[in-house]
Amino acid sequence: LIDKGALVLASLAAANHDASVFANPHTLDFSRTNSNRHVAFSGGVHYCLGASLAKLETEVAVGTLVREFKKIEIEGEPEWRDRLTIRGAVKLNLTVS
Repeated sequence: LIDKGALVLASLAAANHDASVFANPHTLDFSRTNSNRHVAFSGGVHYCLGASLAKLETEVAVGTLVREFKKIEIEGEPEWRDRLTIRGAVKLNLTVS
């Protein structure tokens, strides 16, 4: 129960980690059969106008990397954004060959 006057933070940060929707939700799995059930771009009237561009940019960038390089490894630890609402790497060093 939430006490009267208590501060509440509503956040979608954990939305794509729902074990009732995704098996092993904390595992990066490119072969998920239900990956289209994510809520990364919201939905309905609030659907992100830039979603199509973001998807295309990701497809081109990742597609180019995997076509051009046989081996891609993360070098060291990623440096993460220190934000509550948006998770992402500030720096991600890769070794490619």
